[in-house]
Amino acid sequence: MTVDQATRLRELAEQHETSRKERASAELGERARKTAPPLGSSPRTPAFESPTRLAHATAFVSGKGGVGKSNLALNLAIALGCRGRRVVLFDADMGMANLDVLCGLTPTGTLEDVVRGRTTLREILVQGPGGFQLVPGASGVASMANIDGLGRRRLLKQLAMLDTVADHLLIDMGAGISSSVMSFAAAADRVVVVTTPEPTSMTDAYGAMKALVSRGREMRLDLVVNMAHSDAEGLDVHKRISRVARKFLGVELGLAAVIPHDMLVSQAVRVRRPVLLESPHAPVTRAIDRLARQLEGLPVDRFDEGSAKQPVAPPKDVKQGGFFHRLAGSILSKGR
Repeated sequence: MTVDQATRLRELAEQHETSRKERASAELGERARKTAPPLGSSPRTPAFESPTRLAHATAFVSGKGGVGKSNLALNLAIALGCRGRRVVLFDADMGMANLDVLCGLTPTGTLEDVVRGRTTLREILVQGPGGFQLVPGASGVASMANIDGLGRRRLLKQLAMLDTVADHLLIDMGAGISSSVMSFAAAADRVVVVTTPEPTSMTDAYGAMKALVSRGREMRLDLVVNMAHSDAEGLDVHKRISRVARKFLGVELGLAAVIPHDMLVSQAVRVRRPVLLESPHAPVTRAIDRLARQLEGLPVDRFDEGSAKQPVAPPKDVKQGGFFHRLAGSILSKGR
């Protein structure tokens, strides 16, 4: 086989794979459009009844901004989508959403339009690179940061169908510890707290965990140390935060991943293309793909404090019902 023939064969294979992912993503969008509940339905209608097949919900939180939380959620969605999983990425930073910007998309509508009753969720879903579906949030809308009870119920009626049309639901929360952020995060199956080795970031990450634990709900808490200069630095950050969390909060903090500091991430942001696609062989890409394997329950290794490899156990779900089913129940019980 000549070099030209081999190149052509590789191109055809890539085109076939792209078409397959686009068909799978289109199927997800179509299922979402068919199952979206009407805006006028009652908050206690079957829209909130627990379905038989539910998405595993992972919420990404941080005590402060600028730690790379949104970038992590975006690239993880791509990594899971490339593994053939149905993924919905929910931009839940209500007032300052930016996931559409990070992946070069221009949505025709946002969550603000859904909350105001101008459109439905099925009409704002956008197909993202790699095959995931994006629920775009609103940007620069101060009132969206603290939605009132009516607006939140209207939004939940629309979002409830996502529990049944995806394998993974990734929720990118806004930075900080507002009531809206904590309510969403506490309803997830798993909460990933993102920090960097900076002391202020570590302090704020602990503050976010403290706010979550104070809500008195059972949840799995894991830490991602982003922008680490070495595995050893990441392990040290986890050791210090987990020691304080165990002593003062009574919780065990897992280590989900150590993501290396890489200038390729900043370059990818500037060209509005996810680093997983822009630099598929970079160390940061391999670290994110490894986290995707862990979420899938596939065998991965991690370095403990003694640099000996140990297997990481697959995630275990501890909650009943879908993410939005649980969230709706929480909000309704408080009369919001």
